[in-house]
This record gives sequence, C-alpha cells and structure tokens, in this order.
Amino acid sequence: MYKRQIRQVARSVRFSHTPRLIKVFLIALFLLPLVLPVNFAVIQPGEGTPLFPKVLTVDKKVATTYKPDGQIYLLSIWVSNPDAKILGAEVLTCWARADCVVFPRSVIYKRNTTSKAEEKKAKIEMEDSQSDALLATKALLKKEFPGVDTSKLTDRAIKVSLPNVGGPSGGLIFSLALIELLTPEDILQGRKVAGSGTISPTGKVGAIGGISEKIIAAKKAGASILFAARDNCDEIPGDVSGIAVVAVSSLEEAISFLREPSHSSFRGLSGCTNLGA
Repeated sequence: MYKRQIRQVARSVRFSHTPRLIKVFLIALFLLPLVLPVNFAVIQPGEGTPLFPKVLTVDKKVATTYKPDGQIYLLSIWVSNPDAKILGAEVLTCWARADCVVFPRSVIYKRNTTSKAEEKKAKIEMEDSQSDALLATKALLKKEFPGVDTSKLTDRAIKVSLPNVGGPSGGLIFSLALIELLTPEDILQGRKVAGSGTISPTGKVGAIGGISEKIIAAKKAGASILFAARDNCDEIPGDVSGIAVVAVSSLEEAISFLREPSHSSFRGLSGCTNLGA
C-alpha cells in the first residue's frame, strides 16, 4: 500500500507542470524587455563628407577661387530620432560595441519633441553656422590676406549641398574650406583635414556633441588631422592614435597649425593642457 502511494507521489512530481511554467515565466521575463521599445537614444559615428569639389562651392563671379590641394571633411554622427522605437535588444547590442553610445532620450531631446521639429531646428542651425563661418572667414582674410577682395562675398554666393546633414558643428570646417578656396596660399598642402566645432562671427570655436564618435568618423574617412574645440578636451580620449586631434579655441589657431611644416607628421593629441597635451 505504501509502495503504491510513493509511486503515485513520484509520478505526480515527475510530470508536474510547475517547473516548466517557472522556466517559461523566467524566459519571458528576460526576453520581453528585448522586444519592447525603451526610452533611450542611440548615437553612432556617421560619415566624413568631402567638401571639395561639389559640396561647398563659391560663385566665381563674385570672388576669385583657387583649386584646393587636399581635402576637407565635414563630420557627422548618427542619432536615433526622438520618436524612433528603440528596442531593448538594440540597446544591449549598442552597449556591447565600442563605437556606440546609449543615453536616456531625455538627455538628447526635450520632452514631446518630434523628428520633424528636430530636423527643422538642425536645418536652421546649419544655415546659421554657414553665415557665421562666412563672417569669421572674412574677418580672418582681412587680417591675414588683405589682398583678397571679399566685398561682394555674401551667403548667396556660397552654396553648400548637404541635404541630409544639419546642426551647428560644421562652422569651423566651413571656414577652413572657404579659406582654402579663396586664398592663393596652399593651407592644406595635400593633406586630408577633418573638423568639428561651432564658430562665432569673430572666429571663436565652440564645443559640439559626439566628439568621440567624430574621431572614429575622421579615421574612417582617412583624415590625418582633426580639429576640435578646446572646450571639448574633457571628452576627447587621451590615447588618440593614427590621427592628429588638435584642440583649438579659434579659427586663427587652426590656420597656424596647418601652416607649421613640423606638424605634417604629427599624430596624437595636441592643445588639451588638462590632459597633458
């Protein structure tokens, strides 16, 4: 009799569904966040867009231009849209990659903003950066190249063909490109130069976001020099290799660096005194 009862208990335990239900619950508990949208934004390196010969042009009817000897790259980063559905699995994949960063969406975007609103804002910022770059360029040309006539040079005379890029970070690089086009001096000397930083009408260079991702983009583009704002020094990795990352506070500093022959072979970090560079 007791043997029969023991066999019945053993059979009920063996065929019990409780352990299976627990397993299913635990698996679902783990997998569910991976397939549900989460309130995060993803940032990745973008591309280095060459400005010569088609992206940035100057109307030859209003100013004399010179053929550039080298290339200048405008750098971008890829940021998920404010209303994009980012899944938990995408966040985990990003965390596992060295070239991808995840932030709470509220850190990147204001509450209730939309992709359309952000695109409009980025377009306005891009247009403003081009206007400021022209003013900074004209101020420097008046000081360094008084023989260059910029009296007829206006925003309408400069065309920038970048339909899918926005934001203020191209100011410095637009100015460098204009100086290369408008002066007889060979500033680039055959080099590939990238950069990212805002610029004021007086030539002051300001910080931008995503500098680490833009260093990666510059390397992929094959640039040997990347100019960044000195205010970004706290975010620049101290172990830079394979490229010269030069922190500057002004357009004039960037030009001075390019003019110095000894800097042609330099690689590493320069201009960040807080990092010992």
